[in-house]
Amino acid sequence: MRSPLGPALVILGLATTLLVGLVLFQTIAQRDDLDRIDERLEAISQEIAAQEPGIARGELQRTLNDLESRLRAWMLDNIADAGPAASPGSGSAGDADEILDRLDEVIDRLEALDRRLDQICEGVPIC
Repeated sequence: MRSPLGPALVILGLATTLLVGLVLFQTIAQRDDLDRIDERLEAISQEIAAQEPGIARGELQRTLNDLESRLRAWMLDNIADAGPAASPGSGSAGDADEILDRLDEVIDRLEALDRRLDQICEGVPIC
């Protein structure tokens, strides 16, 4: 006596075997992709390790602060040297004010650049 469920069970068994085979092939393909990604990550890590470290953030800040201090001192010395009786063409107080305004603009731009570098470095572990 044959069971009426026999052919259905055989078909179900073959379908399960086919499904397991497909899952196995997919896993092998993903493993190869993972190996390629791992190799690429190792290459990138070696490139990063080989690069020379850039200027440190603290050192850059000290350099910018020192530059700002020197520029301000130089401007104040030149304004004091010019005096109120200086001629308009030789660095009068109005010219000095214009130069100080320009210097403040440059400093503002440097500070904006520093803030932008902070934003960029937030997501970079080596920055």
